[in-house]
Amino acid sequence: MSFYSPDRDKPIQVIETNVTLRVNGKVYETDLGAKHDAELGWAPDSSRFFVTWTETGDLGPWHTQVYAVDDAGIREIPNVGEMARKDFERRVRGFPIPKEFDNPEGRAYWEGKEYCEPYHVIGSRWLNGSKELLLSVLVQNVGNCRYMSEFNVYRVKAETGELLQRYTAREAHKKFEERYLPLITRDK
Repeated sequence: MSFYSPDRDKPIQVIETNVTLRVNGKVYETDLGAKHDAELGWAPDSSRFFVTWTETGDLGPWHTQVYAVDDAGIREIPNVGEMARKDFERRVRGFPIPKEFDNPEGRAYWEGKEYCEPYHVIGSRWLNGSKELLLSVLVQNVGNCRYMSEFNVYRVKAETGELLQRYTAREAHKKFEERYLPLITRDK
């Protein structure tokens, strides 16, 4: 199977777990075949792509890696989602107790839950050509986590991961197409 860049000049070819990139007649080996449930998103100008993948299946953790592609081949742009993940983790720890737990019995239950680190970073779509990337950062969806399934969406610089803008789940759903975003499962 092949996944062509928008300019149709840079196919990513998949044969079982062997994944290669072809640029100007040269073939470059990648480690993408080792990525579980990988999803690929080419930038409109064909100069970059991101891969979102999971370590263990649906429960994750999910990661996003960004790659630059040119005549010299392919290179990973490291840690593009890390600033967004750290920002959201800081924000989650500052959220107030939900109203349904704001009573003595509820507080006892709530205090027994863990602050689960937001460890899902999912590439959503390219913005501004290949200069910016939309990332969703989520708390894992397991019952022992405070704020499970909560997420924010970040617009970041694709080359550095610098945060350009943050959106709550609701703001992101209003501004961007829902098909690029996680489902909102928490009422707020």
